[in-house]
Amino acid sequence: MAFAAATSIATIGLYLSYGLPILIGLFCPETFNAMKGPFNLKGLSRPIAAAACLWIAFITVVFCLPALNPVTSQTLNYTVVAVGIITAFAVGSWLLWAHRWFTGPAAEVAEAMRLGVDVTEPGALEEKMKDQSQRGEKKKPETMSD
Repeated sequence: MAFAAATSIATIGLYLSYGLPILIGLFCPETFNAMKGPFNLKGLSRPIAAAACLWIAFITVVFCLPALNPVTSQTLNYTVVAVGIITAFAVGSWLLWAHRWFTGPAAEVAEAMRLGVDVTEPGALEEKMKDQSQRGEKKKPETMSD
């Protein structure tokens, strides 16, 4: 039973971590349309996102069901309790302090766009920042000697 609960918790967590951005994109498409990558589903994006969210809701319920009948304290699936505790901790930490300092990936995307970096290319922003810091270090000794 412990293995089943552990795999249920991991599976639900994985599905929810992928599902939340899909759900946000489904309800706030104007925000996500500006950040689409080189591949997108065009007109099928919203129906597929809706199907994905429905699947995630279904599979979350299924993984919370007990595996054996009759349900006793030994056969009860405690996945709901564990996921509830993790969710309460995550939401509580966001409300109490994380919302003050966490900016998310939007700040990095804005910085990449400001520098003229292709955000779809992995590592391009880091390369540009490294190049700029190296050029900045070379210029400092020249300005100090003048």
